[in-house]
Amino acid sequence: MDDMEKCWGILPNVSRSFALCIRILPAPLNRQMMLSYLVFRVIDTVEDSSAPLAAKKMMFAEFLSLLSRGGANDAASGACARKMLARLDYTYEMELLEALPSLVRAYFSLPSGARRAISKRARVMARGMCEFQKKPIETFADQDRYSYYVAGVIGHLFNDLLEFNGIITSRLKRQLSRYAQKFGLALQKVNILRDIADDIASHRYYWPKRLLAKYGLGYHDICSSENREKALAVLHEQIKDARAYIDAAMQYILLLPKKALQVRMFCLIPLFMAIESYVKCMNNADVFVPGKKVKISRECVGDIVAKSGMWGANNERLVKWFAASMGNVPGGITDFAVMRA
Repeated sequence: MDDMEKCWGILPNVSRSFALCIRILPAPLNRQMMLSYLVFRVIDTVEDSSAPLAAKKMMFAEFLSLLSRGGANDAASGACARKMLARLDYTYEMELLEALPSLVRAYFSLPSGARRAISKRARVMARGMCEFQKKPIETFADQDRYSYYVAGVIGHLFNDLLEFNGIITSRLKRQLSRYAQKFGLALQKVNILRDIADDIASHRYYWPKRLLAKYGLGYHDICSSENREKALAVLHEQIKDARAYIDAAMQYILLLPKKALQVRMFCLIPLFMAIESYVKCMNNADVFVPGKKVKISRECVGDIVAKSGMWGANNERLVKWFAASMGNVPGGITDFAVMRA
């Protein structure tokens, strides 16, 4: 098995949803995005660990240096992998960390332009994750900034790679840049919505502290059954905040070239999966029960994949699908300009 095949094999073990979408993309964009995701997943594993901040900074720097060399260095990659395996918390990420030399070799098989785009965004992500290791999320602005580092940068990377592969022009890239970051934030904000109980149980705090305090709550008691009414009021404000980002994500897709159906499907599937979860979170007290994560069925996922293929090149039909899926969610604007991309 060569390095690229090994990385493809690891992908479903670290993200089923991404593995579902990535193979839809045309080559070589699919390989570039697959390796990008694994690179970012390594960075995310470092962030999520309970290792001291100094150790995390060291591992970020060491890993990023592997991507900035003139080529793959198996000895350096192996040493970095051993340090991460010894010092980080992980479960299903173990296979990825063990395969770090293969990931780095596969990364260096990419064209230099693609590598530069990936390493540039990876550095921004790592720097932002370091920033929020000791910086609490006090406001929605803080939540936006954190979400930019962990997801918004990926929207920009996708734009970079679309241009690099000749799928979009530099002019269209500038238009898409208005929405690319918000596309990533939309997906991240839905994750933050639905994962609140499990995140708090794992000592991860992404809802704005000041928003909780507005209703007399804190992270220690928002999930208590006696505080359900207040917690649902906080949830409502989170729902309203996320709406505009979901609208922007839809506008991003409408701007993509209609002939690039595979690219549109790659974006449509995670967005409409997120929308299904988002709508299920509305006024749903289960959000605050650990272990009761809001999920969508396999049948629903299959339906989204099918509709993305059938309607992906038809902006008018996509807008109708979006409006029907969102229903009466508060806030946001759904009067899209249906672009003739």
